[in-house]
Amino acid sequence: MSQGLIQGSMREAPLPDIIQLVSQGNKSGCFHVLDEPKRCKIFLKDGRIVHAVSHDCEGLDAFYQVALWLDGSYRFEEGGGEVPMTITKPNASVLMEMGRRMEEWRVISQRIPSVDLYPASTVLPGDEPQGVNPRQAKLLSMLTGWYTVQELSELLQKPILTVAKDLYDLVMGGQVVMKGLRSGKAPRVEAPPPPAPAPPPPTPSGFPVAEEPPPTAPAPAPLAPTPVPPTPAAPAAGAPAHPPAPASASVPFPAVHDPVKMARLTAFTQRIAQTSKRVLPQEFHELVDRLQARATQQIFSGEGPEAVKNLALAVSRGAVDQGCDADLVKTLNAELKALFSK
Repeated sequence: MSQGLIQGSMREAPLPDIIQLVSQGNKSGCFHVLDEPKRCKIFLKDGRIVHAVSHDCEGLDAFYQVALWLDGSYRFEEGGGEVPMTITKPNASVLMEMGRRMEEWRVISQRIPSVDLYPASTVLPGDEPQGVNPRQAKLLSMLTGWYTVQELSELLQKPILTVAKDLYDLVMGGQVVMKGLRSGKAPRVEAPPPPAPAPPPPTPSGFPVAEEPPPTAPAPAPLAPTPVPPTPAAPAAGAPAHPPAPASASVPFPAVHDPVKMARLTAFTQRIAQTSKRVLPQEFHELVDRLQARATQQIFSGEGPEAVKNLALAVSRGAVDQGCDADLVKTLNAELKALFSK
């Protein structure tokens, strides 16, 4: 791995895993993400995600766009230039959300491989669609083959993943087919009603009065970027410590030559955690998160596949030690064993 430059394919190693890997070393720089013709830049400062910008938006909206670019590529270039701070949530939160959206899109894309396709209804005029909710019924009435999935998202002012999930259900139910060419005619779309004006503030006597227009003032000077807070210190002895992701202060940037392998191992720990949480009751989920965080630290320290195997064993033993039902433990072991046999 060349100093200051990491690049790869989203298919080979999911971007959230690579960003987490880079952030462990408190690196500053930019991820250039490309899925022709779409492009996005994701900026890190001292290991923290602070800004993202794409061709049509910035901040978290731009960051989460990348979750749908499963065939994209990325390139990280190290550097410490000043950028605005449009993302204030912690890395663990935004990376977990991006990973969740990527998993959803992997399933959806089996039926809707592109947001540039044109969904068209197969329901005959006068027929009532069966098994759809009111939101899907409204969407179905607009599917004449005229709008793409992307255009529907913009028209309805809804996140594209929300629209795609409804379309996926309709495709699976046989009410919609996806076409590669525009067809039909544009449906009639009702414009959303304008928001009601706010009532004027009451006077001390209780009667409303008209508000005076605010005085004209010169535009304020642009604010300087908010400084990134330092990495928090480790918790004191006796304090609860269940971090959602390994603390960057405790794990140096790994001197490895195969970031793709490390990203795959990290992704495998996530699959183990997801499978365990699906089987175990809610009260065991904190244990799973703690063990996954420890396994991720071990991967960054160079233990590799051994840390992944030990994570599965630790989850099973921890469930037994905390009094989990024996049948649930058997089911858990079977599910975990199936992961390793794939």
